[in-house]
Amino acid sequence: MGLASGSVSFRRYFIQGAGPADVTDEFIKAISENAFGRYGAVDADNVEVGWITPRHLFDNNITAECIAVGRFVSLAMRVDRNTIPSTVLKSYIRVEEDVALQAGGREFLSKAEKAKARETAQLRADREIKTGAFRRMSAYPVLIDLDRQTVYFGNLGDAMNDRMMLLFQDTFDCALEPAAADRLAYRLMQPCGRVDSIEHAQPFHLVREPEGCEGTPDDFDTGDRSFLGKEFLTWLWFKIDTDDSLLRVSGGDEVSVMIDRVLRMECDFAMTGTDVITATGPTALPEAKAALTIGKQPTKMGLIIGSRTGEFSMVLNGRRMAVSAMRIPTDEKGNDPRARREQRFEQIADVAELLDVLYELFLRRRTAHDWSSELGQMCTWAAATKPASFAQAASA
Repeated sequence: MGLASGSVSFRRYFIQGAGPADVTDEFIKAISENAFGRYGAVDADNVEVGWITPRHLFDNNITAECIAVGRFVSLAMRVDRNTIPSTVLKSYIRVEEDVALQAGGREFLSKAEKAKARETAQLRADREIKTGAFRRMSAYPVLIDLDRQTVYFGNLGDAMNDRMMLLFQDTFDCALEPAAADRLAYRLMQPCGRVDSIEHAQPFHLVREPEGCEGTPDDFDTGDRSFLGKEFLTWLWFKIDTDDSLLRVSGGDEVSVMIDRVLRMECDFAMTGTDVITATGPTALPEAKAALTIGKQPTKMGLIIGSRTGEFSMVLNGRRMAVSAMRIPTDEKGNDPRARREQRFEQIADVAELLDVLYELFLRRRTAHDWSSELGQMCTWAAATKPASFAQAASA
């Protein structure tokens, strides 16, 4: 299910406060009390959630043996939606309107009659909802790294992530902090004492602000530093293009980075829209280079990252630091399913740590005293990427 096989997508969280440190009887009791069917009631949106094991949708008999995998806990959040599809409700309304037309022998209904037909159709829908006629069941994987106090959630949507955070807090009485670009920046820069530099950072732009632009829409509010994730992707592109695909990180290790498959670019000034390029080596295409010259920066990028732990391909959302479509190399030598699953979970955690190392490398440059010099080089690089055909068109 999700993180345990196939391609991997996740959003990551840090456990705040005194989080669970081991799979104890108390830990299992907390999860069992909040398992599906025992965690609260159906909410106002007719949605019910709760913990299950990764085995299947109906397994809410949670034991240490079925969820503990080395230092990891492998769970799933079951989500049942019991709402009538809009097309079905519209059809019910039409049926009631036809009945009213036939009964009255008229061609048109009054406003009151239409309201009555809608009310009758809604009552029918409510009755069927109570019987579970429209129940849709799904499950999303949750991986808890007890050693690193980190949680990986195998869904990228805001609504499901909000539900998981609330379920986790109600279960373990501790909150989750999203490992998004802004909060991760503060966490990574705290040990080296550069939190103030992050706090006072302002978004950079590779081109001059166009005429008629009022402010920079991508800044959000003054306390938001999620733009650093977008800038991180731009910086990676710059380093790969002008220096080398090998980046030396802390400890002296070298990490290779390539951009591949996916490139989503958005205008810094919300004036020229969004470009989505799907191709092998997308940054080499003329449209990608032209986008840089008119003030667009990448917000989502396909990456191939190689290190001593292996080579991994993924798509990274800069602002959220969310990973999607990640491919993990498999080891076919091991015969123990639990050992293979633990190795896979360790690889997921290693990739997350590797992304942190690369992001920290950027943040250290971003907060260095000579950053303005490197930013100048990036502006020159962006201006120089304009293809000849685009340059001629612009000057014509």
